[in-house]
Amino acid sequence: MSSNTYAFVATIFSLLFATANAVVEDSFPGNAWRAVGSSFSSMVEVSSYSPRVPFWQKATRQSDVLNGTQESWWTSSPFSSSSSSSSPVNPFRNFNAWVNSFIFPESFTSYLVASLGPDAAHYVLCYMRNFVSGCIIYYATAGFFHYRNYVVDKENLFSSGKRKKPTTATIMNQIKLAQTSLFLYVALPVFSDWLIEEGFTMCYYDISEIGGFPTYLAITLFYFTCVEIGIYWMHRTLHENKFLYKYVHAQHHAYNTPETLTPWASIAFNPLDGILQASPYVFWLLFIPCHYLTHVLMVFCTAIWATYIHDTMDGDVEPIMSNKYHTVHHTHYIYNYGQIFIFCDWYWGTLKKPAGPTGTGLKRKTK
Repeated sequence: MSSNTYAFVATIFSLLFATANAVVEDSFPGNAWRAVGSSFSSMVEVSSYSPRVPFWQKATRQSDVLNGTQESWWTSSPFSSSSSSSSPVNPFRNFNAWVNSFIFPESFTSYLVASLGPDAAHYVLCYMRNFVSGCIIYYATAGFFHYRNYVVDKENLFSSGKRKKPTTATIMNQIKLAQTSLFLYVALPVFSDWLIEEGFTMCYYDISEIGGFPTYLAITLFYFTCVEIGIYWMHRTLHENKFLYKYVHAQHHAYNTPETLTPWASIAFNPLDGILQASPYVFWLLFIPCHYLTHVLMVFCTAIWATYIHDTMDGDVEPIMSNKYHTVHHTHYIYNYGQIFIFCDWYWGTLKKPAGPTGTGLKRKTK
């Protein structure tokens, strides 16, 4: 495995675990950022929040909470407010509103609040933010891998003639499809934020709520394992269910040869396809505690990873499922359904490692 690939993987995981140290006072970013009477303040203050006690804490802590002798895990410092308000500030809503305040001017926000009300205005802003950030992430990451593969390494990769360079028409087709899909695809994280902000999930904001770093790490690994399994079976179902394959997933598999796979193909799909494959990230939040910023970073890293695995290069990062495995998936259809790791495909017998360079030796297998 190249040093650059090792560095990339190490950076992703260091960023992921760095969010565990986001131990903050008074629901970071706190309350001071909200000017009195601002539209963003009204969005935060109107929010309701009814979190739940983790099942392993109920037996030992719920009686203390009811008796008032001990704070519950959701009313410790991350959810406490220094104001005189009787209810704690919703940390998730507060964080999202804070991020939105850097993007949208007060005049536009006030117009939305007056027209739609604070709740609807908040989620409209979140949708718009997600759409813009989704476009930036897509073009930035795909552009980076495009420049690396087709400009910097052009002579090394394509001069022999064994590996064919994707045509401009193929790339433009993928960009158009991806851009169209983004309009609906970015609605999933908005729905996820609504579930989290309204207390329907087991998300938490500060690792002190879950018992510290060791517990955070164990539960996060369990959550991510469940997500991996969920994505594997969702992806596999999209292939094995004839209706779903024909009307949802087949569009993405129009890119079924190495020369038609590019970084721009990462989200060139039916938006329902992307929503279904990403849904385990949201579904498991209903049952498994997950640090909020870690969850956000996981979704962000997944977007980058999706770009990486579609570039038909030959990264060796086992047990991580690198781009060479996903190229085999596109050329052979019935193998390598996993997202990040190969363990699901290994366990359920669908793992196929390419015998040689994926860009030169793979032939498309008819579906």
